[in-house]
Amino acid sequence: MPHPHKDLKEGIFQINGRFLIDKRRNEIWDKERNEGNRLEPRLMKLLCLLADRRNETVTREYIIKEVWNEYPGANEGLNQAISFLRKQLDDDGKEMIKTLPKIGYSFHATISGVSEDVPDRKRSFRWLKPVAIGILSLCLLLFIVYYFNRKSTYISPEYIKEAAELSRLDSIHQAERMKELKAK
Repeated sequence: MPHPHKDLKEGIFQINGRFLIDKRRNEIWDKERNEGNRLEPRLMKLLCLLADRRNETVTREYIIKEVWNEYPGANEGLNQAISFLRKQLDDDGKEMIKTLPKIGYSFHATISGVSEDVPDRKRSFRWLKPVAIGILSLCLLLFIVYYFNRKSTYISPEYIKEAAELSRLDSIHQAERMKELKAK
């Protein structure tokens, strides 16, 4: 097995100068389309395994052992994972990830380090800040509405005491009135 590429060990590398792979964040960034996607950790592990052993035959058994820990349903999972990675890498012609029937796969691509012309991946999340501000504003508005509604229906202890005293006086007044009516 060849020595792993330095950039693969560090976790950020490029495939064919087009796809930026960030292993630590499970992200793949397509510089041509200027868009990024997150991968499941298992898919990232598979991609890195193939990239690390590029131009070699990697058997299905080895992949299943390394990525799926020999899970019984891994055969179908591997087929789906390869299909998904081909879509992410725009490999419709199956030139980058070649299938070796009943044997495994081989990965044919150029692996390189990160260059200075890599786009700012934060732009793919440019919608996040306005959404966060909107959510915070809505929460603040709901809090204010709740607070003032609570304030307007708040009954102070003094008011309760006054109401109780008025009720007591009213009861006394009604009792006196009843005595007067019975006396007549």
